[in-house]
Amino acid sequence: MQYRARQGPLLDPAPPRVSLHSMRLTFDPIRCSLLAALGLLACSPTEKGSGEESETGTPATTGAGTTGVTTGVTTGPGSASETGATGSATGSATDPGTSSVTGTATDTQGETGTTGASETGSTETGDETGGAACDTNSEPAMQGFTDPPVPSGFERCEGGILHRAELRTCETPTTPNSCMDNSSGGCLVDADCKEKPFGSCQQDMIFGGVLIGGTCSCNYGCETDADCGEGELCRCAGDGLGLYTQCIAAGCKLDSECPAGELCGLSPDICAPGGFLTACTTPADVCDGDGSCANPPCSFDGAKWDCANAACGRPFLVDAQALTAPTAPRDDWRGLLAVPRPVAPELAARLAAYWTEIGRLEHASVAAFAQFVLQLLAVGAPPELVLGAQQAMADEVEHARLAFGLASLYLGTGVGPGALMTTGAGAATDLPALVDAVIREACLGETLAAFEAREAAERAEDPAVQAALRKIAGDEQRHAELGWRFVQWALSGADATAQARARATFAAALAEARQGAARDAAEAAAPELHAHGVIDAPLRAQIWTRGLAEVIEPCAAALLERRAA
Repeated sequence: MQYRARQGPLLDPAPPRVSLHSMRLTFDPIRCSLLAALGLLACSPTEKGSGEESETGTPATTGAGTTGVTTGVTTGPGSASETGATGSATGSATDPGTSSVTGTATDTQGETGTTGASETGSTETGDETGGAACDTNSEPAMQGFTDPPVPSGFERCEGGILHRAELRTCETPTTPNSCMDNSSGGCLVDADCKEKPFGSCQQDMIFGGVLIGGTCSCNYGCETDADCGEGELCRCAGDGLGLYTQCIAAGCKLDSECPAGELCGLSPDICAPGGFLTACTTPADVCDGDGSCANPPCSFDGAKWDCANAACGRPFLVDAQALTAPTAPRDDWRGLLAVPRPVAPELAARLAAYWTEIGRLEHASVAAFAQFVLQLLAVGAPPELVLGAQQAMADEVEHARLAFGLASLYLGTGVGPGALMTTGAGAATDLPALVDAVIREACLGETLAAFEAREAAERAEDPAVQAALRKIAGDEQRHAELGWRFVQWALSGADATAQARARATFAAALAEARQGAARDAAEAAAPELHAHGVIDAPLRAQIWTRGLAEVIEPCAAALLERRAA
């Protein structure tokens, strides 16, 4: 299962929002299992949770120092009290968004003070107490969808970052409609987007521009910062800015709010065009723009600006593009499972489209793991990791069959994958680049995917859907643990430079995931879909926020601290 970046809802949203307290997933046993798999923790029940049992009905304990433990240590979703595991190498998790693997980090979602400047088309650049002037080669970033072009307030020094030098009104607060195909759900025209002002209907995309089959979602724009919430600013659409005019998280609103000599930069999103948060540059920055990165973009990692060296999720990549196979009418990719309960025809069509898309992603993951097997062989990995990757590849075949099976049953006719283009499928075979990719794709991507599948399984009311999701969730957790174990092996004899690179990659990936969670939290909720095993955007934001803070960040810290020791 692949974790998705910047994906809008696949099914029609509804206005109600989901409370954080409604989330059913319990993270303590998952963190315990992961640390045990790495040999970093003996998982004994805490005093409060001493009566908990594992999925196999036995107490959730393992021997200290064991590796490869992937079953028999995790309790079922919602079955354990949310207490901290004892013996953790990192102590309790900190509040989400306020720390990173690198130690201290700024709160990129925090509120900033207002400058009192008038948000008009003026060219005020702030006072002389803060901010750094660009050199004579700076160029303004122009707003999109205006004729003639109008400056956005952001400008770029030659080879440097986009930074906000002045306040400007967005001339096109309602981004023009881009919905081409909503046959699988979502909005169609701007009039469908009524939750907030300046609503427009946009085609859903993942991985920075790959279209999702047949879904569109609402985007809500703005004219000035006053249209946005606390801790946000209004960023116009434009080249390098973003596809849509919208409110984004603001660690700063102008260069003048930053310390003397620093800039209020727009951090590029790794998996979608444009930037979705601002932050001041710092003396600790590794880069001052894409021009200083061998592998751009230069983005804010939660503590400093650094080169991203990015990859999104665990897609199958060919020439840097995430590929999936087209669909085809066929029955041989239908997994054997119980028939789901009947639903209304319109909902059945949308669920069929949803599971078809999941099937295509799972099918592509088969190729991704085949690629990973070759990468492991190329870097001399031990046999247990190679065997784990081969098993994961087989798991993904079954996941695709389960997804296409559900899609076919909802659709009333067989559907499966067509031919997947693999020509030119190269991949990183040097160890540092592979570690970077696995941190993003497995330690974060697949770990988050496992969390989502567990929560979806807990909420699904249809036995057929629940059985499929439970199977996927268990396998995805093993795949995530495989990735963590690979990183542990790769760093076992690494020098200080490799250790520092891994630490920076974790920090950047955590910051990017928090950005994605913040955007998902602002989307409309669709709690009525939870019973069908569909996780909507606000619930996904809760899962990611807590999973990052309670599992991924402390496990990364424990792993890196052990390697440093």
